[in-house]
Amino acid sequence: MLKSKKAAVITSAACTVCLVAALAACAPQTNATAPDTGSSTADNSAPKAEPVETPEADEFGVVVADAWKDAYPHQYETYKQNEDNSPESGKDNYLETYPALNTMYKGYGFAKGYDEAASHSYTLESIKATPRVNEKTLANCITCKTPQFTAKVNAEGDEVYAIPFADMIDMFNEPISCYNCHENEPTQLVVPSKFYLTSLGDAAQTTPIESQVCGQCHNEYYFNSEKVTSNPYVGTEEMTAEQMLAFYDELEFSDWEHPDTGAAMLKAQHPEFETIYGGNQSHMASLGYSCADCRMGTVTADDGTTFSNHNLVSPLENDAVLEECSSCHKDLPGQVAQWQSEVTEREQELSKEIERYINELAAQKDNLSADDLARAQQIHRHAQFYWDFVMVENSEGAHNPDAAHENLDKCEELLEEGFGLLA
Repeated sequence: MLKSKKAAVITSAACTVCLVAALAACAPQTNATAPDTGSSTADNSAPKAEPVETPEADEFGVVVADAWKDAYPHQYETYKQNEDNSPESGKDNYLETYPALNTMYKGYGFAKGYDEAASHSYTLESIKATPRVNEKTLANCITCKTPQFTAKVNAEGDEVYAIPFADMIDMFNEPISCYNCHENEPTQLVVPSKFYLTSLGDAAQTTPIESQVCGQCHNEYYFNSEKVTSNPYVGTEEMTAEQMLAFYDELEFSDWEHPDTGAAMLKAQHPEFETIYGGNQSHMASLGYSCADCRMGTVTADDGTTFSNHNLVSPLENDAVLEECSSCHKDLPGQVAQWQSEVTEREQELSKEIERYINELAAQKDNLSADDLARAQQIHRHAQFYWDFVMVENSEGAHNPDAAHENLDKCEELLEEGFGLLA
């Protein structure tokens, strides 16, 4: 079984892997400051564009996308095409796709609503509409929803994160746009989310900047004791589900207590960057390919202008990217479908087993010794996190099939131990 649009994000993985074996013979040329970069394989031999005057910034210091449309018409046109991927374009309701989530997320906001994401064009609209927001929600939930919030944090400090969500959200009107990757200088790539640069550590010097600008939002995060958006690692070696669990356990951090089992639970976010670059990174990453190589691609306009495509569709929907992959992958869609089908099948099976474990633990917890109960609850916490880490990663395993199955293996092993404990 394949997920609808979730499979599209995945394909980034697809080509990610496609660029692996095939393009090993022509390693990518990463250039973090090339004009209109966005793809590490962009044609940097082309004549450099003449500098353009920077338009006036808004009250947050952000030059909004609409202000750049005359200076960069092709990039702007393709950026606006992201609006086709709207909340109304046919999205999965994951609480229906994975019925066990209603039990797994019980007592937490995701049990109230968990729909497939729309494009970057709808980040503000989506955060305002989600039933997960309530009167206790803080502004840290606006992280990565608008460059205006990022600029405000950078200007005023981390105290901004702890302001009530309701007091701030209506200040902003710009969804994810140019500033998120370029700040106010389109000829360079920048990571405005400073918390993420701290978490990258030395990897900030060795990871393609084209991936860092994506990774600053496509990552696993938590809110620390000061309510600041943070990551549970420093450096790529710590970017594995196992290492993150160790971090959270040592910190005694949890997102909520499950009302049935009493376990201190963790909710994984969307660890695309960690799945590709963390631990034993994907083969694509080891060869130097970036997110932009698969998600953007170089386009030649009718007027002869060469530019990076800013319509962030699946690589399987991008003819230019597929052409790059075709020398080694004659049936890339078929390969991706196989990866996703295998991972999704296991996700479904294990979600049912997690639900069964929750129900059995809930029924027996009052009869367990203190030590057995503590271990049984830890198994719930860890097994569900390993499963969640794969399910919410938005590629159904295609970004890194080996890592996906390794995490599902760990989930399965823990459940076997847990059922043995409850037998």
